Amino acid sequence: MSSQRLVTDDRGRLVVDVRGPRFGATLTTVVLAAALVVQGPTGIGLVVWQWVVFAVSAVAGLAWSPYGRVFRWVKRRAGLGPPPATEAEGPPRFAQACGLAVLSVGLVLFAAGATVAGWIAVAVVLALSALLATTGLCIGCELYLVGQRLRARTGGG
Repeated sequence: MSSQRLVTDDRGRLVVDVRGPRFGATLTTVVLAAALVVQGPTGIGLVVWQWVVFAVSAVAGLAWSPYGRVFRWVKRRAGLGPPPATEAEGPPRFAQACGLAVLSVGLVLFAAGATVAGWIAVAVVLALSALLATTGLCIGCELYLVGQRLRARTGGG
């Protein structure tokens, strides 16, 4: 992706179309719901795929998010036009990191033979993704904002 196509705010921070994270959450919901339905090696493979998506998004940024790239393609093909609003990349990127952390726990639990506990971890991420996909409420984003307010209050930022 060319850096000229990235949109930044007045402080130079990357901003994203508000529809993108919700689109990504919809894909995450589908992938993790399918994983829970099929379980076994195929289900765990789907969880690993979602873990990779979260890892790319959290580490490299939303500009490189596989689901973000699909969203931008769909947006162009469907002629969705400019975003109704944008938001800073920080909160949704933090939410991706939260999903990565919880799915990491799930994968460790699978490897340890605690499959029921592993599927519970997957179900937590599924539920939070479904919440974002259906309502627009991102719990990871809200946690990020709470952390920023606490940091500002304590003089840490």
